[in-house]
This record gives sequence, C-alpha cells and structure tokens, in this order.
Amino acid sequence: MPLFGKSAKPFIDHARGDAEARRLWTIATSGSGDWKTIDAAIKATSDPVRREFLVDAVASHSRDLRWVDAWIEARPDDELARLMWGACAHNYAFEIRTAAIPENVSREQWKGFREWLVHSEEQLRLATTMDPADSAPWVGLLWTAVGLGPPLREVTSRWEAVSRLNPQSEMGAGAYMTFISPRWHGSAELMWDWLHGVLATEQDGGARWPLVPNGHFEQWVAESMDKNPHAKRYWDEPEVQREVNEAWARWTGAPAPRTWFLAPWYWEVFAGAFYLMRDREKLRKALEKTGPGIQPVPWAYLGPAVEIYQKVRESVGLR
Repeated sequence: MPLFGKSAKPFIDHARGDAEARRLWTIATSGSGDWKTIDAAIKATSDPVRREFLVDAVASHSRDLRWVDAWIEARPDDELARLMWGACAHNYAFEIRTAAIPENVSREQWKGFREWLVHSEEQLRLATTMDPADSAPWVGLLWTAVGLGPPLREVTSRWEAVSRLNPQSEMGAGAYMTFISPRWHGSAELMWDWLHGVLATEQDGGARWPLVPNGHFEQWVAESMDKNPHAKRYWDEPEVQREVNEAWARWTGAPAPRTWFLAPWYWEVFAGAFYLMRDREKLRKALEKTGPGIQPVPWAYLGPAVEIYQKVRESVGLR
C-alpha cells in the first residue's frame, strides 16, 4: 500500500508508482540518448498489458524526441523504435495543446497539435505493419484519433484491433472511451452503451470497473463546459451514486484481484468521485491506497491537481 512518508509531498508521477517505468522515463527525459536501455527493457516483457503500460509511461510528458530520432536512425526497421516515436509524438502534441478549454487554445497551438498527431499516426501505422501482433501501436492510434477526430467507424476498428490483440488492454479501453465520450467526439449515450456492454462480462476486480467513475467525470466535465445547470447537482444524482458504488464493490470485491498496472490511478478516480459524492468513508478507503505520486485526472478537473489532492486528503484526516 502506498504511504506518505513524514516529508513526502504530492507530485505528478508519470510512472504511476512503477519503479521500472520511473527508471525508463527518467532515462528518456534525461537527454542522455540511451535508447538501448529502453529498447532492451520493453522487449524483455512478453505481457502485452505491461508493454502498453511501459510504452505509455516512457512517452509521457514528451518534449524532446531526439533520443527516438537517434533510435530510428540506428535501427530504421525496428518496430519498437517506430512505436516509441509515435507514442512520444502524440504525447508531445497534447503538451502543445495543453489542457486548456478549446477557446483558450491558440491557433498556433492547434496547428502544432494537429501536425504532431499526423506525424505520430504515420509512425504508428508503420509499426502496425512491421509487427501485426503488437497491440500497443493501435492504442497510440486511438489517442491520435482523440485529437484528430476521424469517423467513429474507423476509430472503432482501431479499438477492435486492440481488443483482438490484447483483450485485457487497460490503455486501449481508456483511450476508446475518451474518444466516444461527450467531451470529445461522442455522446453520453454512446459512451454508456459501450461501457455497459463491456461490463456485462467483466469479472470482479477487472480493469474496466474504474471506467465507471471515469465515465461520470467525462460526462460531468462535458456538462460543465456546456454550462448545463445539471452539472451542479450531477454527483448528487441517485443513479450516478448507485453506478459508482456498484463499480467500487465489483472493483474491490475480488478475493484475489489481479495487480493492474494502472491501479494507482484507479484508486484516485474512485477517490475523486467519492469526494464529489461526499462519501467520506469510501473516500478515505480509496485514499489509503494512494501515495504522494498522483495523476492530473481527476484532480485537475477541480483546480491545481497537486493542491486539490492534498486538500482532499486533509478533508478526511490524511496527510
């Protein structure tokens, strides 16, 4: 269980509490150009769920792609090199765009955002042809779709490719749900129809249950952006609370749940929902599973992520 030390303070953790991911992310962002260490580490895993996780963690917060440029120059026929360049590029695109609401994103930012997503798609599509059995490039293509907005039919085919190659994909499910959410290119009806269909066969402890509170965040934020008066009472709705509580029971109810790589974030998204639902008991239980390293979502929906997270912990007597 992640615990705060006496001097530990909250911070954004791109590695989501994973020691190997943190080591590889540090190498990628250090400017050392040591792509060989990253190459060896990712190729050493045979678990597609972990491969997707490591690719995402290494590419997170990308701002300098010279190390992957060097990798491709040295090994132009290496699928992982193309995959990592594409993953870094779509992460960099979202860095350029920032998390600002659309009207606060400049024309120059939109231009850079789109250009980098197009470059990312080129490399990711090449990766899918170089290794048709790898699900990770298709996950990246779901994230480029979130930014570029291609037709739903095309994006659904990308999700189907992920599901076929890696039925337990954590990254792919989250990316596809983001695309079909009302905040991006879908609607509340489309998002919930898909998620309820997925959950119909989900086992207790499965990685899809935390998508329920995340889906409610997507709908709530969309309503808030549209200035829908319902947003102010969204988390008080009995049906919202029932769904979140049921998902919590199913997520925590497995006698021996699998250790999911995104579990640190799953506890956070439940905690964020319980905070807004004013359920102090479950909020504290969820926060007892979290440590100082956090993700921006869901806390950034409420203000500066680190400050909000600290405030929420203090609200239930945790430091």
